[in-house]
This record gives sequence, C-alpha cells and structure tokens, in this order.
Amino acid sequence: MKENIKDNLMNFFIIVTLVNIVIFVCGTILAPDQEITYSAFLVPIIDGALGIIPGIVMYSKRELTVKQMIVREVIQLLSIELIILIFTFGINGLRIENLTLIIAEMVSIAVVFVLVIVIRFFFDKRSAKIMTSDLKEFQRSFSAKESRD
Repeated sequence: MKENIKDNLMNFFIIVTLVNIVIFVCGTILAPDQEITYSAFLVPIIDGALGIIPGIVMYSKRELTVKQMIVREVIQLLSIELIILIFTFGINGLRIENLTLIIAEMVSIAVVFVLVIVIRFFFDKRSAKIMTSDLKEFQRSFSAKESRD
C-alpha cells in the first residue's frame, strides 16, 4: 500500500507538470488572445488529483498479467477521460457545440496519460538498473568475503 501511495504521488506531480505544458500548447493554438487568471493555476493541480483517482481505486496487491495490466490501463484512461470531461464541462456542457474543445481535451488527456506511463517506465528502468548494480556489487563483496573464510 505504501508503494501505491508513492507511485500515485509521483504520477500526480508528473501529471501536473504535463498538464501545464498541455495548457500552454492548447491555449497557444486554440485561444492565443485569451488571458488567464490566477485561478487557472489550480487547473493542473485539480487535474492531477482527478487523474490519480482511478489509480488509487484500482489498486491491486496481487501481480497482474500483461493482459490484465493492459485492460486496467484502458479502464483507467477511460475513467480519467470521463472524470475530467465532466469536471471541465459538466454534464450539460458535453454538447456538439463544444465538440472541438471536447476532442482537444480528450486528446490532451490521452497524451498526458501515455506520457505518464512512458516517463514512469524510464524512472522504473533507471531504478531497476541501480538495484541490479547494487545487487551485483553485494554479490561480489559476499563472494569475496566467502572465499576469504
């Protein structure tokens, strides 16, 4: 459980950073003349919090197969899409008049979701490499100590 909290906290900070980038890019393309207020700084934090809810809810202590993991990731993406779209537009705001903004939001959410997975992969790969190196060093020192005895 402690590891899940740490993972979700790391995901939160990655999401917040990526949402800031997405807001900048989408804002520059879709609404270049619009000025933002100080309350806009809360959007990435709220999106980050909303984005980790499915990860917290779908936590599993047992090891998942690759197929189960993919299904879980798809369910998480769809959940995040739905949660953030409803939070952003409200139920009544999901109309055809807002289709361009809804599609931009959905694509942005998917891009952030995939980037979080990719970034976490590289962090995990780096951690695994360090752990492997430490384990090899431990084995060398243990075998050297054992040969002296």
